[in-house]
Amino acid sequence: MTRSMKNNRTSNGIRNILIVFGSTIFNIIFQFVNRAFFVRLLSTEYLGINGLFTDILSVLALSELGVGSAMMYALYKPVAENDTEKIKSIMQLYKKLYRGIGIIILVVGTVLTPFLQYLIKEMPDIPMIRVYYLLYLINSAISYFLVYKKTLIICNQEEYVTVLVSTSVSVLCKTMQIIFLFLTRNFLVYLLIQICFSFLENLINSFIADKKYNYLKSKDVKPLDKEDVNEIKKNIKAMMTHKIGTVVVNSTDSIVMSKLLGLTVLGIYSNYNLIIYNISSILRKVLWSLNASVGNMVAEGNKERSEKIFNNILFAAFWVYSFCATAIYTLVQPFITLWVGKNTLFNQIVVLVLVICFFLEGIRLPALIMRDVTGVFYNDRYKPLLEASVNLLTSIPLTIIFGIIGVKLGTIISYVFVAIWIESYVLYKNYFKKSVFPYLIKLLFYFLLMILLCVSTNYICGLYQGPEIYQLFIRGGICCIFPNLVLFILFRRKEEFTYLANLAKGILHKIKRN
Repeated sequence: MTRSMKNNRTSNGIRNILIVFGSTIFNIIFQFVNRAFFVRLLSTEYLGINGLFTDILSVLALSELGVGSAMMYALYKPVAENDTEKIKSIMQLYKKLYRGIGIIILVVGTVLTPFLQYLIKEMPDIPMIRVYYLLYLINSAISYFLVYKKTLIICNQEEYVTVLVSTSVSVLCKTMQIIFLFLTRNFLVYLLIQICFSFLENLINSFIADKKYNYLKSKDVKPLDKEDVNEIKKNIKAMMTHKIGTVVVNSTDSIVMSKLLGLTVLGIYSNYNLIIYNISSILRKVLWSLNASVGNMVAEGNKERSEKIFNNILFAAFWVYSFCATAIYTLVQPFITLWVGKNTLFNQIVVLVLVICFFLEGIRLPALIMRDVTGVFYNDRYKPLLEASVNLLTSIPLTIIFGIIGVKLGTIISYVFVAIWIESYVLYKNYFKKSVFPYLIKLLFYFLLMILLCVSTNYICGLYQGPEIYQLFIRGGICCIFPNLVLFILFRRKEEFTYLANLAKGILHKIKRN
């Protein structure tokens, strides 16, 4: 690969990171403003059904069966080789599969409508609750009819385009929702606005893809070779189990809480979840924006260089996730107090459990990125089923015993005893061809250090007791300085730190140049 191609890959990666990060921050600000109006103008139970219906539809999205990930993997090589004929063939298959999935979600979701009461501990006195559910269903299903073209833009290392579209549409949507919620206090109007803007976002992405890649409009599309179809089927089967595991682990928490603890607890949890989810969303998007660049590098076949980059990404993930975990642990309580009030707080032990889930989910991401771009997801295809089973079998009894803490303890158990070590073992055995134990020891060290940072930073912050607004700013200052200073002292001489420092210099140079 030429130096100019490598520079272009790096440039695209940096551009994606900068725009994804900035756009996501901007979008999150509007989400919090939107939620503040939502909480004040509608009851906590509406927050509960928002979380419940979102997770029910995530379960219905199981019908996607990992098609998106498998199709993206199939596109890497033809995109790198500019093989437009093969790209057209793959996109044609992608379109057929996703339209079928959209229809399945609509039909199955509609059939479930009469059974909503079995998913809620006590049915709330909310008029038209089933109509609201159907609107959530429509909003979820319509994306499958257009969203497939977005994948091609991402595979061409231009994810920043789709992110800018998503952010712009989301900000407009949330602004309109705030205005109409303030004027009408009508949840129906709130959801109708969401549907209109979801459709608009997908329509714009589809239009951009058609303009960028004119060959998508071509009617002359050859069917994929049988060998290619079989390879895609194989990968879809592998990703199917990954999809099931992900949905069960991440999307059944709200259903379990709704049934065992009630919508009020679920509504309070949704405030914490909104904060943690959005922070996690920023970090995931930044890391996953490297997906195409890492995929292109892996295609070169240099495993030694791939492992070095993997370790660098892992260290970066550890640093940012441990810093954010510390910030969440020390800042979330005063922030929620100021944002929606003291009556919506959990105790600090619940916060610690939420933070541990957040960190464990994040520290897995580098291995998951490498799994997807190297294609070894087929080798751990049964892992998600075991992960999902362990999660459900532990979450339900633990929730009955410990309440809200039990739900997340089940997730932690499934992460630690199933997901992390199997994912790591498969990657090292099938791609790096090395022992996985040094990697697992490194993860354990990173985890313990994260806990130490959370506890010590919170202790220092706790030395000051005053009004919440002052607590928030003083704790924020301590969080910005103390954990990062500790990490700098510990790792300043490490190769991974040097790599990150040079990368940061490159990003700053690019910002100044632009």
